[in-house]
Amino acid sequence: MAMRDALRRAGFDVGENQEEETMARAPRDRRQDRGGRDRRPDQGAPPRFPDSYFGKDERGDDYLLPVFVSTEVDELAKRFANGNPRLTTGQLRRFFNHCREIERRLRVEDRSWEQVSAEFVKLRSHAQNAEARRLIPRDFQQFIDRNVDRVTASENPRSAFLDGFIQHFEALVGFGSAYMRDR
Repeated sequence: MAMRDALRRAGFDVGENQEEETMARAPRDRRQDRGGRDRRPDQGAPPRFPDSYFGKDERGDDYLLPVFVSTEVDELAKRFANGNPRLTTGQLRRFFNHCREIERRLRVEDRSWEQVSAEFVKLRSHAQNAEARRLIPRDFQQFIDRNVDRVTASENPRSAFLDGFIQHFEALVGFGSAYMRDR
């Protein structure tokens, strides 16, 4: 009886009418699938990006920071492609095409940012839904959240979207094509 109590205190599931040798089961980690395999392997910390897409040159003009279109984005693409679940080109394109449609409305239809901002912010709910259904990795959902925040917190969200986020996302699609596959 003492062994059963000690195992319970340690967090093990203990059956009442089972033999002592077989009565303890390790607590199930919520990050494990039914076979005990880790669903979200630790890949280290994702690359960090600045709060703004832009820097200022010596004349005071904005320019896109190279970190948003360089090797850090390549690392992000690898991370998404190797996540669990893995991000597929189809899922990545679904989100990217949503952003391209917003870009088209801004550039071609000459809509104001206010007219399209709700569609942009909806990306967050689409990503949350896809992550909850295990269609995309949590890291990609967080990528969407951070970038929606980065654009909406900007002094000029239209410019942040068109000249920052779209360029950043386009680089991710480009790098991702080397690592991601369709299901």
